Amino acid sequence: MRVLCVMTFDMLHMLRRSKPLPAAKRRMMAALLDFGACMNAMFDNKDYCRKDLRLTRRILAEAGLNSFVEEFLRRLWELERRRPLPLDDDWQFHKIRSYREAVIRLSLGMIAATARDAQSIDEGIRATYCDDDLKILFRIAMQCQIVDDVLDYSKDMSAGLPSFLTASESLAEAIKLTNQAAFGYADHRDLPRSDDVFPLRMALFIASACAKVTTQVSRWRFRDAANVYQRRSAPL
Repeated sequence: MRVLCVMTFDMLHMLRRSKPLPAAKRRMMAALLDFGACMNAMFDNKDYCRKDLRLTRRILAEAGLNSFVEEFLRRLWELERRRPLPLDDDWQFHKIRSYREAVIRLSLGMIAATARDAQSIDEGIRATYCDDDLKILFRIAMQCQIVDDVLDYSKDMSAGLPSFLTASESLAEAIKLTNQAAFGYADHRDLPRSDDVFPLRMALFIASACAKVTTQVSRWRFRDAANVYQRRSAPL
């Protein structure tokens, strides 16, 4: 995902300005992605490499991005501090979906702001709502998040982490809502059809297909787990 993201911004820069991103900027973006991944793992109490975290902080400090990093951390902390709990009613699914989207927009906005020499992360986040390229990138990232949540369902359930599949007490209901979300992110009727975004549209098509297939497969993959949970939850 890290390599794909850097390659995508490099491609967009080439399409817009007829030249690739400078190597130093690509290195900064890769460091930002690594830093974000480490921080997300830390908030989820998952394993991460402290050495890599120190290295990325040093790279970002040398690049003069301390203010961006501090702003990112402040916003991420606010999101994680208020993140919804798993295994609740249907409304909880929508809260968790909104939480997932906010984290993706924050990370994507930070990368976009860096790539475009913006003055603040806010500019990058706003661009994820109105910029055609970033709107597609956001949907691709959300489809990848769905795939990740499906693949990590057992781990997330054990750790009590919020995800698309752990949102509802009914796994079948969570899968149904996740499938609906995947179809929503795949909807391209409001997206431009110009040649310059064709590669991104194709990437969205592939990511959407993967998310839909993964979600459909989860219906029978986790069928036994759902049955066990229902038996345990049933009144005696």
